[in-house]
Amino acid sequence: RSVNNYSVLLNLLQRAALRGPRRGPRLGPVSRPRSGVGMAPQSVRQPALAGTEEDPMESRFFPMEICTCCPTGVKAILPGTWLKIQDFTHLILVVGTVACSIQVVQTLLSLTDPQGSCFQSMCIKEVLSLAFILPCIWYILTIIGQYDDRLQSKQRTAKLEKEKLASSYNDLLADMDGLLSKSAESSAGLAERSFESKRRDFQRFLDKVKARYSTMYSGTKADHEQLLKQFKSFCINWLKVFEECSIDPVNCPKRVVTPEELNRCESISEVADLCLERLRVTEVRFISIQRDQDAQLIRKNKNEYKRITNHDVRTSRIMELPAPITSSSSTALGRRHQNRTSWLAFGGPVEFYFRSSPTKDKYPKELRFGCGRIVILSFEHARLLLGILAGLILIAYEVSSVIIKSSERSGFMSIADIVVAEVCLIVMLIRFEELDIIQQLEREVKELARQNQQVEQQREKMTEFWSNAQQLTELWLYRTVPRLDLYKEVHSQLEDAPKEDLITNISGANQKLEALDRQLGALKDWRKDGDVSTEDKKVFGKAINELCQEQELDKILVKLDDVVTVKMSNMKALKN
Repeated sequence: RSVNNYSVLLNLLQRAALRGPRRGPRLGPVSRPRSGVGMAPQSVRQPALAGTEEDPMESRFFPMEICTCCPTGVKAILPGTWLKIQDFTHLILVVGTVACSIQVVQTLLSLTDPQGSCFQSMCIKEVLSLAFILPCIWYILTIIGQYDDRLQSKQRTAKLEKEKLASSYNDLLADMDGLLSKSAESSAGLAERSFESKRRDFQRFLDKVKARYSTMYSGTKADHEQLLKQFKSFCINWLKVFEECSIDPVNCPKRVVTPEELNRCESISEVADLCLERLRVTEVRFISIQRDQDAQLIRKNKNEYKRITNHDVRTSRIMELPAPITSSSSTALGRRHQNRTSWLAFGGPVEFYFRSSPTKDKYPKELRFGCGRIVILSFEHARLLLGILAGLILIAYEVSSVIIKSSERSGFMSIADIVVAEVCLIVMLIRFEELDIIQQLEREVKELARQNQQVEQQREKMTEFWSNAQQLTELWLYRTVPRLDLYKEVHSQLEDAPKEDLITNISGANQKLEALDRQLGALKDWRKDGDVSTEDKKVFGKAINELCQEQELDKILVKLDDVVTVKMSNMKALKN
């Protein structure tokens, strides 16, 4: 009696401490007995706090150890979520799984029995059983696997992982945006526009001289062959410069026509037609095309990011998981006042339609039937609904079989087993939004991880492309573009050159231009990280641009010879 009195006194003191200080005389300290005789037993439950909700049945019986009498070997085989039942829903899921397993075994035995009733009734019962069980059994096992006293911890971990991946994803998109912004400010776009302009200029030159050159020396075979040879050389020289209009001019030059193809041509018109045909379909737009593709890719990734991170119909209605029942918890799992079947509603206008969400997985799907509405939240939700429907049909089939064959007692056992499994599915359906939230978070985490890996690869490709373009900018601006400008001035002078000076002019131009190309050195030396200094590149580009200001071809060629012999000889990298 003294032990019980002391326990009551201790409980009252603890309740008073939790309620806060009260006015009145102050109680003195309570001395605890040294021995265990006066101690309250550890198993005595403390009273619930005022203002908290408690389910007496669940808090009294759960968590429940259901395998306390099982051998140690059996406990070692079974997972922890099958040994310790957290609440009534957990118990229903375990019992339902056992019932489903029994139904599967019975169905398999019936299918493998050649003399059974299966083949006489076209296996209708067995097909319904499989349609009832198989869509849901794996999902039930998955839910049980996560149903332990760490539900909230798992949810927090999944949320943190999702936030971490979402932040990483956002950073990757920001980096890609930064790369795209820098590309818009780069001089690579200016070089590309210049390439395209010079391509069109050379096409006009070919169109103009094709007919004129073909008839200029028609009576003199030697002069005609000499002009054909020099015209081929001029086209080859221009095309060689044009090969540098590529994102990888060293390993993958923009080769429009090969010298071998031009040498096989037997007339000036054939040479011009071949070059025109290829140039018309060879646009230099690799910078702008890549920029447009990257912009489209970033928009797509941003939309995908919003789709993954935004809460859908399920998670928008549930803020967090209910706290699991433990020996020290005072809030029951099933007493949260929330709408657990928000996917099912009645009321509103009478309509009939079925439509899917515009998201990638097409969920949620909305089915409107008259004044009712069902929102199918996910593929698992759809399987659960179909399983319950198949279970109701199977129960009706079994009941009709028992009524027709009243002597069969085994039918009642089969009906009971199906009803237990059906109850399990119904409980899961009612609490689907709560039970599926961790599954949803884990799916989103996996999707974000996959997207992160994909976006990381895309960012690496973008970085490689634009870094390479940045390295080639000086090559294009100070080597390729000035030479194409020079070729434009030269072929503009050759278009209207008099007949008596044409062969001399075109052959002299070829000699000087080929000498210039021989002195330029390797392409890799003209990259930003190459051996030719930026100052030398600027000096060369400026010298070529000054040549283009001359109005006569003779003066252009004389000054070009001076550039080759004097100014280029002073470039240290080209000396070596």
